[in-house]
Amino acid sequence: MYTDHFLTAALEFFQEIQLPLKKVTENFPQTYDLTSSLGITGALRGYFVLQSEIGTARNLVSGMASRLGVTFDEMDFGPFHRATIGEIVNQIAGKAIVTLETCGVNCMLTPPTIFIGKGITVSLPLPVMTMEKALQGDFGTLRFFVALSGE
Repeated sequence: MYTDHFLTAALEFFQEIQLPLKKVTENFPQTYDLTSSLGITGALRGYFVLQSEIGTARNLVSGMASRLGVTFDEMDFGPFHRATIGEIVNQIAGKAIVTLETCGVNCMLTPPTIFIGKGITVSLPLPVMTMEKALQGDFGTLRFFVALSGE
């Protein structure tokens, strides 16, 4: 299934940044403080979404930055944090798109969008293929969601 490529890409990404996931489960809350998403166009259409609480996103960005030797001085969840979360979504989806391309499925990505607010939920039109998981690491838990439909 095409959605599996996104989960594989996420697992690889977290391994590469030296923040390996501890567990992937089916149980997750339905509302979050932060949603980062991007669109998928081309042979497949849909969305890739990561959601978390602000504390989890802050932990993820801090852990990633420290392992990559990057320093920053933002105390709040500022522009560096938002840009990094957007880039995480972009990197994971990009890896999946490259893999899909090797299977003959050509897609493109829209730029990531970040929404911040209390109790954000995601509701999308019913596509053909969906995958929802909870990605758990030392940084906390992310809700991983991909929804795809063919042309």
